[in-house]
Amino acid sequence: MLLWLGKKFNEMQKAKEDERGFTLIELLVVVIIIGILAAIAIPTFLAQRTKAQEASCVSDTRNAATAAVSYANNHNGSYSNMAKSDLLANGFNQSAGNDTEVTNASAGSFTLTTTCASSGDSVTYDSSAGVVNPSWD
Repeated sequence: MLLWLGKKFNEMQKAKEDERGFTLIELLVVVIIIGILAAIAIPTFLAQRTKAQEASCVSDTRNAATAAVSYANNHNGSYSNMAKSDLLANGFNQSAGNDTEVTNASAGSFTLTTTCASSGDSVTYDSSAGVVNPSWD
């Protein structure tokens, strides 16, 4: 039994001597693989970020349109003299950086324009058509 334990101990000692770590080539290969993965992932991440910011801009425009309809309900169906402060008073909560303005308000219709913080592009909503039109489409 002691002989067997002695042999196992010697084998463990030899295994420790043979372990030397990674070679420079192996480390370089790993760094190159990580670099390739980063080159693929970073542009994809940035594209998703831009899409999210554009979606935020479109969402702000739709929410402003809902607040404008709420404003008209409280003013006998008229959009006349409607301003951004009226939208805020009717539940519109602007996303940080985006800027929504009432560009045209008459008795029966209104137009909203939201300038996106991320790109400077704009989104327009015309109540006559009832459609949100992003400038990047």
